[in-house]
Amino acid sequence: MENISLTSRRKEELLTLWVAFKGRFSGDEMDGLTKDSDEIKRQWSEYGNKSLDGTFSLDEYTNRIGRENAVMPGGYLCNFLERTTRTVYGSAKPGNANNYEVKLNDDGLTYTVRSELKPKEKKNEIGEGEANNIFEKEIKPLIKDIFSCEDSDKLVPIVENNSYAAKQVLRKLCALIHPSDFLYIYSDSAIDALHKEFIGSEKTTNLGKSFEIRSFFGEVFSVDSSPEENILLSRFLWKYATTKGLADKATPNVILYGPPGTGKTFSVKSSLDFLCQGDRERYEFVQFHPSFTYEDFIEGIKPKGVSADGNIKFELVDGIFKRFCKKAKLHLGETESEDKAFYFVVDEINRANLSSVFGETLLCLEKDYRHDGGDKENLIKTQYSSLIEDMIREDSANERLAYHLVKNGESCNAYFGVPRNVYFIGMMNDVDKSIDAFDLALRRRFKWIRKDCDYDVIESHVKFRNGDDFTNIDEYSRACRKLNKYISDELGMGASYEFGHSFFMKITDIAASKKISVKNMEELFDLYLSPTLKEYLRAMFSERELGGRLGQALEEFVSLVKKGKK
Repeated sequence: MENISLTSRRKEELLTLWVAFKGRFSGDEMDGLTKDSDEIKRQWSEYGNKSLDGTFSLDEYTNRIGRENAVMPGGYLCNFLERTTRTVYGSAKPGNANNYEVKLNDDGLTYTVRSELKPKEKKNEIGEGEANNIFEKEIKPLIKDIFSCEDSDKLVPIVENNSYAAKQVLRKLCALIHPSDFLYIYSDSAIDALHKEFIGSEKTTNLGKSFEIRSFFGEVFSVDSSPEENILLSRFLWKYATTKGLADKATPNVILYGPPGTGKTFSVKSSLDFLCQGDRERYEFVQFHPSFTYEDFIEGIKPKGVSADGNIKFELVDGIFKRFCKKAKLHLGETESEDKAFYFVVDEINRANLSSVFGETLLCLEKDYRHDGGDKENLIKTQYSSLIEDMIREDSANERLAYHLVKNGESCNAYFGVPRNVYFIGMMNDVDKSIDAFDLALRRRFKWIRKDCDYDVIESHVKFRNGDDFTNIDEYSRACRKLNKYISDELGMGASYEFGHSFFMKITDIAASKKISVKNMEELFDLYLSPTLKEYLRAMFSERELGGRLGQALEEFVSLVKKGKK
């Protein structure tokens, strides 16, 4: 850790991002974070006290919300760690509820136990006595060890070097107990990305890396130990990690694809607003369509008004991507670390004839063929280069038409290139079969990132009209997942035809109470889901079958909530 250093320029960039990020939160919002953190601290201390004095019970570890004995904060510890604390301390999912080792089933009588812990020759579903034996032997001592460990560094092996499957949840418990020592980020991918970029030590465990990253940025940003600073630092680094993963120097070309409504456009705009600090000059959005051409994208001869004698005038004009590359080229540094990043974003990229739109400039997109600002390498002649050179010889004012001009005495050569500081991001719905517009030459030049329905977004961000939580949001999220599984598996349509979370989030505009009802879900289905699903089904079923298929899809959607009413 002591050997880690940042260049002054890099440190300044990070500090600028950090200050801008914090500046978005008002004084009242900061006070709210402190208040929420203090309340959660009070609540989890109830679990800590019971764990330390030995009175922590199976009912307080796993239960069902609404049962009379589910009286601890959040109802029980597993729910408290996974859901009650997520708005302040981030999301920690077990992957599967069975990873909690022991969980109470819906019947309120039997328990499901992780297969490795079940008694020999027993089914995974066991009775309370056997479940309690496993809890007392495997789980209760581990929870007590975590609560009683005062040294954060010694806490790391306790959490990481045991067989407990829901590691993310244990990491979150550590962050609750030692809020200034760990990040409120628990996934391997985000922690690994941050650690690789800034630390690069020999640490191998998630929690150990989290400890080092928190210590490092605490010094770089002069973060104090106040609750609001801890919360904002973790949110900032989560945003940074997930945003940087979108496009980086190693993979400057990215395609985001997936079903409609999965937040592709929203996530890109949010990420660029964060990275560019609202500097609109550093990113460009364009939407492709079947009529989009090379002349629109790179350069071409286009009509530019009418002459005095009534004839149409034509001029050679730059396309939108060439203009953007010219602008980005002005911000190339002497080294890559000094470059200012620029982002070119294309929505519905697969709707145009891509080979025609890119033309000979496709090669320039490759990472190893990016232009560094010099005169020699990674520059190409376009189909209009000769015309540009002729126009420059006639009038030097036309030099503005060249992306890069190399003069040698009386002669000049006009070139095009893609600067190394340009990141190219495309978006597409893969339900659109025009994905075939991507030939192999195009596909291999892009990193492909799939975006699916994010059920965490539904659980965390779908609120009642006044901002309160829906009382059955978990049940609703599972219903959304069940509908998508029916579409993908039972109807055999595949994941590309599933609904994105933005469709399901419309329930906020429909629900009239804090409990999402079957009637609310039926209205959502009729207004927003059924019309799209019907069009999908037309390609697979006859008209007379459509009604039955849609009816079955609706029944799959509402069945969990119907069951919950009984």
